[in-house]
Amino acid sequence: MRLTLKLALALLPGILVVVAASAYLEMRRDVASFDIDSRQDDMMIGRVVTVAVDRIWNSSGHDQAVAFVGRAAAGGHTSHQFRWLEAGTLEREGGVPSGLPPGSIAALSKGEEVVREQREVSPGMLFVYAPLLRSGQLAGVLEISEPLTNKRRYAERIGVSTVVTTISLAAVCLLMTTVLGAWLVGRPIETLIDKARRVGAGDFSGPLQVRHAAEIGELATEMNLMSERLADAGRQLAAATTARIAAIEQLRHADRLSTVGKLASGIAHELGTPLNVVSGRAQLIAESVQAADGNQIGAATTLDVADNVRIIVEQTRRMSAIIRQLLDFARRRGVQKASYDLRQLVAQTLSMLQALAEKRGVTLLMEHTTTPASAQVDGSQIQQVFTNVVVNAIQSMPKGGKVTISLRPSSAQPPPGAEITEGERFEIAVRDEGDGIAPDVLPHVFEPFFTTKAVGEATGLGLSVAYGIVQEHGGFITVESELGRGSRFAIHLPRGES
Repeated sequence: MRLTLKLALALLPGILVVVAASAYLEMRRDVASFDIDSRQDDMMIGRVVTVAVDRIWNSSGHDQAVAFVGRAAAGGHTSHQFRWLEAGTLEREGGVPSGLPPGSIAALSKGEEVVREQREVSPGMLFVYAPLLRSGQLAGVLEISEPLTNKRRYAERIGVSTVVTTISLAAVCLLMTTVLGAWLVGRPIETLIDKARRVGAGDFSGPLQVRHAAEIGELATEMNLMSERLADAGRQLAAATTARIAAIEQLRHADRLSTVGKLASGIAHELGTPLNVVSGRAQLIAESVQAADGNQIGAATTLDVADNVRIIVEQTRRMSAIIRQLLDFARRRGVQKASYDLRQLVAQTLSMLQALAEKRGVTLLMEHTTTPASAQVDGSQIQQVFTNVVVNAIQSMPKGGKVTISLRPSSAQPPPGAEITEGERFEIAVRDEGDGIAPDVLPHVFEPFFTTKAVGEATGLGLSVAYGIVQEHGGFITVESELGRGSRFAIHLPRGES
C-alpha cells in the first residue's frame, strides 16, 4: 500500500501540471472567444445604428440623425454608450482629438470598423468605431463604448471554474491511481513479500496465486519455480548431508577400529599378567584342596583359599575393565553431547593407551591440575580425538621417550578464516619428544590419508578425524613442531557450564 501511495503522489505533480496547463489554455481561449464575441456584437450594433442614422439623415436631415444618437446614448438600458463624431472634427491622418488610434482614419474612410481598448483606468473600456459613408465619403463615425467589467467577471468565473475543475480532476486521478495501484500492484506485491518471507524462513510450500498476465504475474511464476527448485535443492542437500554424515561416521569408526587394532598387542600383553595370576592362584587352590583331609580343611588352608579367591576376583575384574574399555572405545554410537570433565576423559584415554606406550618404551605423563575443566562434548568422540593425537605422538618416537599432556585455559586465537564463535576455551596440549615435522609437511598433517609413516603403520586418518570432530564441537587444533625437538598438538575446546 505504501508503494501505491508513493506512486500516486509521484504522479500527482505531473497530473496537476498537465491539467492546469490545459485548463489555462482553455481559459485563455474562452476569454479570447468572449472578447471576439463582444467586439462582433458591438460592430453589429454599430452597423445597425449607422444604418438607422443614415435613414433618418435622408428623411429628416442631419440634425435629427445626430439627435437620434443622443437619445440612444441617454437611454441607459444597456452598458453601451454612444457618441457621434463628425467627419470634420477628425484629422485626415488620424489625429488624437477623437481618441482614435493613429492610422484609423484611412480604415474608417474605407467603411471598416476600428476597435481599441483603453486600460489606463480599471476595469478598462472597449471602443468600437462604426463609420457612416454617404456618397462614398466619410460623413461621421459612431463611437460605441462599454466597460470591460463583463470581460473581467467572465475571466474570473472561468478562472474559478478552472481551479475547481483542476482540483477535482487531480483528486479523481489520485483516487483512481491509488485504487488501481492497490489492486494491480499493492496486493500482488504484498503477496510476493509474504512468499519471500516464507521462502527466507525455509518454507517453500504454497505456490503463489497472482492473477496477472503482466510482469508481476511473470515474477510470481518465477518465484514459484524458484521455490520448487529451492525445495528440490534442499531435499538433495539434506540427502547429501545425511550421506556425508554417514560417511564421516563410517570413516571415524574405521579409524577407531584401526586404533583398536594398534592397541590389541598392548592389551594382549596387559591381559597376560592377570591371566597368569589367575592361573597360578587357581592351581594353588587345587593343590590346597588335594593336600587337605577329604572331610575337612584346616584353618590355614581355608585362609589361603580365601586369599587366592580374592586375588582371582580382583584380576578378573581388572581384565573385564580392560576389555570393557576397549569395547566401549570400538563401539559405534550416535552423537550424545553432555557435560564431561575433560580431565577424566584424558585420564581414561591415558589408561587405555598405557600398555601400547609401555610396549614402545614411551612414558605417558599428565601434568597435575585442579582447575575445573567441564565442557559440553560427546565423550566418545573427544576420547577418540585424545586417543588419535596421543597415538600419533607415541608413533613419532620409535626409540621411546616421553609424552606430556597438559590442560589449562586457552588464550590462542582461532586460525584465519575459521568460522568459530568467540568465547572461553580449554587447551589440551600433547607434547612429544619425537623427530618433529618438516616445515613443508606441517600444513598437510590434518589432510585425510596423509601420513609420513611406513606403509601398514598408519592410515593417515587419525589427525584428520580428530580435526573434524574438534571443529564440529566449535573448537580447533593447532600444531607447533621443530625438526629434532618434537611436536606440540593443542586441542582447543569451548568451555561448558561448570
